[in-house]
Parts: sequence; C-alpha cells; structure tokens
Amino acid sequence: MPAMDLESLQGLRVLVVEDNFVLAESMKWALEGLGCEVVGMAPTSERALALLRSMTIDAAILDIDLQGLSSAPVAEHLLAAGLPFLFLTGYESAALLPESLHERRCLNKPVDPDALALALVAEIGQRG
Repeated sequence: MPAMDLESLQGLRVLVVEDNFVLAESMKWALEGLGCEVVGMAPTSERALALLRSMTIDAAILDIDLQGLSSAPVAEHLLAAGLPFLFLTGYESAALLPESLHERRCLNKPVDPDALALALVAEIGQRG
C-alpha cells in the first residue's frame, strides 16, 4: 500500500466494538500498528453508544454479532453522524442487519492488517 494512503490513518481515533476480548485486543494491536489511536473498546451496542456520547472518534470497527445481538444501532448512529465505519464478521451474519446496511464494507475475521488498512483508507476517503 502506498505510504500516502497509510498517512491518512496516522492518529485516526477509532472505536472498536467487539464482544470477544481476545479479538478486541488483537484488533487494537492491529490498528495501533497502522498508526491509529484506539480511543475505546465496547463489547455491546449499549456500551458503544454510551462511549459515542462521551468521546470524539474518527471511525469505528463494528463486529456485526455482539453476543447474539446486532451492532446495527451503533452503525445507524454513526451513519447519522456521518462517521466512517466498517463491519467485521466471523461468519454469515448479515441477517442481523437491516437491509439498509447490507451493502456496507465488511471484513471477515480474522482480519488481515493489510486488508484492514485498505478498508479503512477506502472508508475514510468515501466518507470525507
């Protein structure tokens, strides 16, 4: 990936919404390796929405399935705020999302750091 693209990730304030602690920590490590700052981690939509009310972020990474519940409320909040985000999934979980979110960028777990970087750069570029 060109260095210019990676520069857009430097200092990017990211919220990670993931219910598996080990995967959340792995995602944090990968994001920090890309130059991002992980400003919060949440295992549920409720916790993520509370964090969003108390902090400023630039982007978010959302696991679709959070203990059997959808992260769609967080995605809809981010859409309304005009903030970039992408979904993660360990399996086919689009059924947990409303149809309006089916076309959003989604990566499969485990996430390759290069694929994560490309997806984040594309999402940031697309959203401003």
